[in-house]
Amino acid sequence: MEKWKRICIFTTKSEIKQVYINYLGNNNNEFTLQFVSIEEKQFTIKETNNYQQPSPGFITNCSEPICEGPLAPIYCSGPLISSAWYFGVQHQCPGTKLLLEPNEILKNFRKIIRGKVIKKGDFMQFCEENFANTDYIKPSNLTDWQPNPKNFELINDPKWKKFAVALHQIWPLLSREFIDDVHKNQHFYPVLSVPNRFLVPGGFFKVFFYWDTYWILKGLYFSNLIETSYGVLKNFAHILNYHGFIPNSGNIQLSRRSQPPFFTQMIKDYFDITKNKSFLQEFLPLAEKELKWWNQNRSIIFEFKGKNYLMFQYKTKTNCPRSENFLEDYQLGIQSKQPLFFWSSTASACESGIDFSSRWYNWKNNTENVRVEGGGGNEMSRVRTSTNKVLPVDLNVFIAMNYWTMANLSKEIGQNEKAKYYQEMAQNLTDSIHQVLYSKEDGVWYDLDLVEKKLRNKFYPSNIYPLLLENRPNNVCDRIVNYLYKSGALEFKGGIPSSMERNSSEQWDFPNGWAPQQHLFVVSLLNCKNNTKAKNIANKIVNGFLTTTFNGFFNPKKGKPAQMWEKYDVRFEDGQTGFGGEYPPQSGFGWSNGVVLEFIRMFYTKLEGN
Repeated sequence: MEKWKRICIFTTKSEIKQVYINYLGNNNNEFTLQFVSIEEKQFTIKETNNYQQPSPGFITNCSEPICEGPLAPIYCSGPLISSAWYFGVQHQCPGTKLLLEPNEILKNFRKIIRGKVIKKGDFMQFCEENFANTDYIKPSNLTDWQPNPKNFELINDPKWKKFAVALHQIWPLLSREFIDDVHKNQHFYPVLSVPNRFLVPGGFFKVFFYWDTYWILKGLYFSNLIETSYGVLKNFAHILNYHGFIPNSGNIQLSRRSQPPFFTQMIKDYFDITKNKSFLQEFLPLAEKELKWWNQNRSIIFEFKGKNYLMFQYKTKTNCPRSENFLEDYQLGIQSKQPLFFWSSTASACESGIDFSSRWYNWKNNTENVRVEGGGGNEMSRVRTSTNKVLPVDLNVFIAMNYWTMANLSKEIGQNEKAKYYQEMAQNLTDSIHQVLYSKEDGVWYDLDLVEKKLRNKFYPSNIYPLLLENRPNNVCDRIVNYLYKSGALEFKGGIPSSMERNSSEQWDFPNGWAPQQHLFVVSLLNCKNNTKAKNIANKIVNGFLTTTFNGFFNPKKGKPAQMWEKYDVRFEDGQTGFGGEYPPQSGFGWSNGVVLEFIRMFYTKLEGN
């Protein structure tokens, strides 16, 4: 192979670009294809009318892959992954199990690319000889599942009791555990095994996901599945001890990013039900370990209006395309002209759980979306993803909420000094949220653009999440209510939308509504304890979301399956699923089931805490 090769890359807008790449074939540790750096730029781009496909092995010059360890060059970045995408076999190769040691597989791959162009037949033979596609999880029996949970006897509306019973039947269908061979031969599988059964979201989501589990557990608690819930928490304890934090999910491809940190809140919920102080003594050190990880890896010190603040942002260390959507990430990175920033911001958006949304785009504070010169399209194109320059309201609220919870739970087990420490941390961050993110003009809290040092003044449900931290006086809540009516976000039958951005095709934008946001939004409003208008809005959202999920499950539109969906179109109350994003709508669905059960518990029972 010549030292320099020129390849062509299809972009999402059918524009063709040429990129020079460097072939490094003499060092076993550097056998890869990389962009040439010229005068400290990532690459050079020239227009061409040549409509060839990229040659196998096209790869980026990113420096931080999406996973680490011996499986990284197989599953996460490098010419093997890019070749699989090039040949369109990324869902089959690399497979779900290694048949040989990782270094042997990489040696075998080098044999088919050294000195010649990779042919699909050679690549497919390599895949067959080095990988197996076997199920590494299996259904798991919920040993504590009973057909008639005692809590359901307290539901005071027959319609919602019928719904709760139906959702309770779904839990056994979502229960999984890893096969024995995963535990015995962990290094042959691209997953992190856990010792106990777990609940999957549903659809094509085959393993556990971090923040989904918070709402799944709420449903399990109401379903009296306490033993299963404890096992799930023990799984996260295992993960924390292994990783030092809780990754996005059990897939190795998602292992260098987290999700919104709800582990401390999971512990609180379990303790609220069981009152088990031995459990707190076991789990609070793990919650503390996670919070330290966020403080060490996701905190930022910045200056704002003449004062320094320490706050938090979603900002992964990775700067490579995601292997789960490698080709689109690759192409959009080229279009963005700042590929390393784009790829890192894309992974950071995934870490936020809001993947993807106009919320993370680089837009201006105006009502009209503008064309952007330099390949960026318009402001509502994913190529504009800039998560790494955003200071988000929600993450800072979640961290502060965890600090307050740690303070309260530490008191429960007599750790008063630790309680005092976390109370101080909580108050400092709560104050920072109000000082930095509160808009005096609109009466709500906005994300901050860390470059421009300006609030990003569009509607997202997180604009009111600081209400989760404390009961606010009536005048503050009145302003929030006025803002919500003015935003137009309260006009829909099926709940609250993820944004009011109609020019975006992302799944976390209008008109989609998601169960986690419905729950967090409602609980936020309920902290306006003496404000009737806020309570009425909360009731409206709850009943709208319950109605659309009920209809989608029991009375779906003609031609539509009866399902619980991952997301819903809030313009309707007939159970229509949401749309957009990187994959088709998924059913199941763990967090939707959990939020519905939690809303029924909160609004249609007499259980303590309602």
